[in-house]
Amino acid sequence: MAEELEIVFGEDEEPAHMSLPDLPTAYDLRPDLSELGIIEHERGVCQDTYENRSLLRRANFGYDTVYDQMGRPTGLIAARSQEQLRERRVISLTEKRPLLTEPNNNNSDFLTGVDLILEDSALKITPPWVVGATRAWLEEQKNGGPKSAKRQPAALPHRCRFVKTDGLRCMLWSSGRSKDDGLCNIHLGSIKRPGQDVERARAKIVQSAAYAVDVVEQLMENASSEPVRLKAATEILDRAGVRSGVELDVGVDVNVRAPHEILAERLQRLAGIAVQTAASLPDIKVIDAEPIVEDSTVIVENGEGTPDDK
Repeated sequence: MAEELEIVFGEDEEPAHMSLPDLPTAYDLRPDLSELGIIEHERGVCQDTYENRSLLRRANFGYDTVYDQMGRPTGLIAARSQEQLRERRVISLTEKRPLLTEPNNNNSDFLTGVDLILEDSALKITPPWVVGATRAWLEEQKNGGPKSAKRQPAALPHRCRFVKTDGLRCMLWSSGRSKDDGLCNIHLGSIKRPGQDVERARAKIVQSAAYAVDVVEQLMENASSEPVRLKAATEILDRAGVRSGVELDVGVDVNVRAPHEILAERLQRLAGIAVQTAASLPDIKVIDAEPIVEDSTVIVENGEGTPDDK
């Protein structure tokens, strides 16, 4: 009968089959916004308000707008730490290095035209619209240009020429059209939903209004310069509708003239014009008109007129 081996473990020992594997876990680069006093929607995501944006800027964080599946803004922003931004740029550079005409130069141009189509590794990471526009450009070049003189030549996409603050050139594509000035949609400032963007900008202004009032109040109370304090106080009064008195003169001058005075003035002006005309034309003689007899009545009988005084 085989001997049974009894394994006795000490108090601080564990059996080999009970040990847990030590697996490395992925490091979450998303910042913990609760440390900044921001209420998180989820890790690194919060409401898009002026207060949250101000706290993120003070912490030297970036942020991106969060959109839903239909491309509409959700009212949320995703914070980006400087470490996360650098990591994203490194990953983007590594992935897009086959597109560079000079692999050792991070700011070199992207492959375009035939070079892009023939390079399989570059073609796999190129956006479909870039591939389609490049093929259309090559087809047009093969046919000798546009089909008609009125038609614009096909545009050849290329790398965006914008250089960021860290000295690295933008990794996005430009359409190649002359009106885009060699920039991608982001750096060109093109707005796909102008109405929604205007509403978002207006909402941000409304959110920042309360903090702007706080700044004016602080200037009014703590500014060392008296003109600054006076200006801040008057700004608050103006916004509240309390303004200094304004003197208005609403008097109306009414000058009523008698009709016979107006008629006499016009006749005198006409007489002066007649004299001037006669002086310029010597062949015309001015005959004094006979005086007008007032209160006269003419009675016509048998075609003959006879005054009443006769």
